[in-house]
Amino acid sequence: MVKNKIILFLPHSSIKLPHIFKKHEKLLSDSEIRFFNMSMTDLYTDKLFSSYRFCNIKSRVSRIVCDCEKFIDDSKECMSKFGLGVVYTKTHQGKEFINIDEKYKNKILNKFYFPVHKKLDKKTKNLNKKTIILVDCHSFSKDIVLDQKGDFPDICIGINEKYIDKNIIDFTTTYFQTKGYKTRINYPYVGAMIPDNIYDKNIKYFYAIMIEINRDLYLKNFKKNVDFYKLKKIIYNYLKKLRKIEIGEYYGKDYHKRKCKYRASRQDLRHNSRCLFR
Repeated sequence: MVKNKIILFLPHSSIKLPHIFKKHEKLLSDSEIRFFNMSMTDLYTDKLFSSYRFCNIKSRVSRIVCDCEKFIDDSKECMSKFGLGVVYTKTHQGKEFINIDEKYKNKILNKFYFPVHKKLDKKTKNLNKKTIILVDCHSFSKDIVLDQKGDFPDICIGINEKYIDKNIIDFTTTYFQTKGYKTRINYPYVGAMIPDNIYDKNIKYFYAIMIEINRDLYLKNFKKNVDFYKLKKIIYNYLKKLRKIEIGEYYGKDYHKRKCKYRASRQDLRHNSRCLFR
């Protein structure tokens, strides 16, 4: 029986604001910071996705303090121009809320960024012909999406062609659609988290997929709604089945031989954020 190793990556599930952040001078009021934090956090995704059956890697602090899914180098991180790089300086509305220097940034990286990536690299270091599927776990609010084209799905499925298999996409899309959910590939967000030790390399047996849950499915006024536990069960069963699906041979540089018919909605994912517009 096929048994893929599932790793759940939860970079945005925490609302915790550590002391180093709290004591730093802010440009907005406490209530404004609180609302910004709640708006940006993928609330309760650790409860929606997490299970003792799967490896869970989480950030300990809020993404507004340290976004573990972003590149450290601002020249590589497409969201840094909006003040939403690895250490945020602006809100999603473009308001400056904190002034930082290199000393503060380095403290944040050493305390909260590098430990997460060290653990992620360790869990994906020795593949040994055992297939790993990293599930990048998120939720999204249509109110803070930068690309406001509308027609938002219930489930956004994020992929990077270099690290995906057609069977994973087909299974994921079909599974959620048969449960009554509307899905879209790479909209409103693009790509999936790729660990540093794998990123932009031809690594066999590693695949990644991002699952973005529309907040309206399980939240109301920042609190769980009546459908939360129904959705949790659906996600749990998805992960169990994902562990057992057959995956084709990895083709390295010739990954287009997989005949994956899906294309990202932004060009050249390699030169942008690991998970674009996130």
